Amino acid sequence: METTNFLPYAHQSIESSDIDAVTAALKHEVITRGSQVAAFEQEVCQRVHALYGVAFCNGSTALAAAFQAAHVGPHDRIITSPNTFIASVAGGVRAGATLRCVDIDSYGNIDLSLLAEEINVPKSRGRAIVVPVHIAGVAVDLTQLDDLIFMPDTVVIEDAAHALGSSYPDGTPVGCCAYSDMTVLSFHAIKNITCGEGGMVTTNDPLLYQRLKKIRDSGIERTPVTGADAGAPWYYEVDELSCNFHMTEFQAALGRSQLQRLDTFFQKKASLIASYRRKLASTPAVTLHPEAVDPLTHYHLFEVNIEFEALGLTRSKVMEGLHALSIGSQYHYVPLYCHPALKGALSQKPQDFPAMEEHYKKSLSLPFFSSMTEADVDRVVTSLRTVLFQTCLT
Repeated sequence: METTNFLPYAHQSIESSDIDAVTAALKHEVITRGSQVAAFEQEVCQRVHALYGVAFCNGSTALAAAFQAAHVGPHDRIITSPNTFIASVAGGVRAGATLRCVDIDSYGNIDLSLLAEEINVPKSRGRAIVVPVHIAGVAVDLTQLDDLIFMPDTVVIEDAAHALGSSYPDGTPVGCCAYSDMTVLSFHAIKNITCGEGGMVTTNDPLLYQRLKKIRDSGIERTPVTGADAGAPWYYEVDELSCNFHMTEFQAALGRSQLQRLDTFFQKKASLIASYRRKLASTPAVTLHPEAVDPLTHYHLFEVNIEFEALGLTRSKVMEGLHALSIGSQYHYVPLYCHPALKGALSQKPQDFPAMEEHYKKSLSLPFFSSMTEADVDRVVTSLRTVLFQTCLT
């Protein structure tokens, strides 16, 4: 009996060139942070038009390091969208900052028209730490965001974990930091390129660059130092607590190999998006995000909105039905205000976010990765229709 291979909602694309690059790196004398990491940082910066880049062991630590580099503390308030993974805010919340969320727009990103009401609220102490999250790869309009900022001490940290290869509406690449202090990228297994795990912070600020490097290296300061043994070749001091967040040489070698295929990944996924749009256009009770930004977007996820209640279904039942047909699916993301860990930092309630609540009721991520084929898209669409309507519509 023939069995159908399971099609996951996301999957890495590893080729022989990637394996060869990692194998070569493993044969070097130095296999933790070294020349491969430095080269990867430089190549990513060249790609996104940023002056500096600091690689980290994963995207979550890169986000935490960005908050620490900006000296985020108890008097500050983080302003972001509830539609994101908790790593977007965890580093700042651990430092004692409070959290304010702003409802989402039709792409699932922070609604800039609502952000205006939050961003310049007068405070006697502390700063606004704005964290725009580029969900699914769709870039927030940073020029529009910049026009909203009147407080000179406002800090902008972009969470671009989904968006390497995407561009802003003005055509500049995500990560260039033209309108932000730092941008955080992720190289997790299923991101637009992968290091297995990995992250990077880009910036154009030399002081932030130096701080990020020190934070990555356990807070170690070698020069200048104040101890009695200052100047000795073995001596160092720690003047700020941090951790070892180094990227390995073989992670960086994989990232460098993958980066060479970023444009190919973009083109393949653009073709998949177009195919999904054509094939789902006439499917009742299923709607897609607006397509206006497709040419600028290196999509990380393919999300659809489904009228589960109108069909007498639940998302769980649909996911189970798809799984029975060997199709993976997922939801992104459980809203930040649902997490017990954030109750002390975030006082807002679900009713404050009508657009996010609609998204939470209806959204589903379908299989989407660069090695998928047109036949895979056909299979997903046919399976989804079968589950939704118990028949295969044509």
